[in-house]
Amino acid sequence: MAELISTLNRVVRRARCPRDVPKARLRRDARAIRPAWLRRTTGVTPEACYSHDAHSGARHESNARAVGIARRVLLGTAAALAGGRARAQSYPDRPLRLIVPWAPGGSTDVLARLVAVPMGEALGQPVIVDNRPGASGTIGHASVARAAPDGHTVLMATNSTFAIAPYLLPSLPYAHDEAFAPVALLAETPLVLAVKRGGPASIAALLAEARARPEALAFASGGIGVTSHMAAELLMALAGISLTHVPYRGGGPAAQALAAGEVTMAFLDPTVAKPLADGGQVGMIGTTGSRRFPSLPELPTIEETGLPRYVTITSYGLFVPRATPAPIIARIAGAATAVLDRPGFREDMAGRGISVRAEGAEALAVHVREENARWSEVIRTRNIRMH
Repeated sequence: MAELISTLNRVVRRARCPRDVPKARLRRDARAIRPAWLRRTTGVTPEACYSHDAHSGARHESNARAVGIARRVLLGTAAALAGGRARAQSYPDRPLRLIVPWAPGGSTDVLARLVAVPMGEALGQPVIVDNRPGASGTIGHASVARAAPDGHTVLMATNSTFAIAPYLLPSLPYAHDEAFAPVALLAETPLVLAVKRGGPASIAALLAEARARPEALAFASGGIGVTSHMAAELLMALAGISLTHVPYRGGGPAAQALAAGEVTMAFLDPTVAKPLADGGQVGMIGTTGSRRFPSLPELPTIEETGLPRYVTITSYGLFVPRATPAPIIARIAGAATAVLDRPGFREDMAGRGISVRAEGAEALAVHVREENARWSEVIRTRNIRMH
């Protein structure tokens, strides 16, 4: 804020004394003000304060206009910051909705429900889990993008929607970076390659059967473009096999389909796969991480069975509408990470196959950039297409 006011003051002073200041310095200071924000506030760009007539060589400094623009921006900024502080001080003043863009029963839903109650206790208002499944998670995302930026609507997202969907679903009704602000990176988990009861007993057996009968084996996923889908696409690309994709509306329904024997295999989250395996409803033959998962040490990674570079995880983060005030974002992040750092919580999550991260907005922003770079490259080089 102090830097912005200093820049605007320089613009005002130099607008009053243009002959004493080189044109390059005027333009440099004008560009220091965020153009999109200034345009929304004043209706003009910073560069519009200073123009040069190329035909006559005359400079046209609109001094009164520049001074007026700067004053309006300063007043608008002060009012916005004051309003933001007031909202943050009274926040939250009603229950929060935690939007889960998947059907109940999947790992995102499980994690959301585990953190919702203690997070609400920390904030002083209930946090209500609201499942909005459909369109590979993008329906839930779109509902949050349209929500008021007041911190009462929070999105529980995964890398399948913030790093994969944009490259497979070009007609999204939102642009992630423009629609959402990162809040906290909660956790990550590898996937488990699970098979129906009586299915292939090992990864080698599964690949052998798939090569012998192209497209005969079907796999379930939580939807087109989600990590459980992409894990299978990557397996097909690296192993040179063809499988038939059967998408469902979330990881829970996909797991139920596998347990019912409707499909041969599925990549499931450990929180979903392990209870089914313990009950004898499915078999587990491998994991997708770079190393064996501590809670499932008997399962080999797919990479170690002969497919180099095969690694994929699901990561979970909280987002809010982009214009949400920073103090409110900080409060949500603090409440969420405090829950994850509670004594025994990490151990409980590890037993469920989830690795807790409990990091703030900056770490999530870095993770989003890294995952976008990774999956955009995979999708491009492997020529992965929607089925």
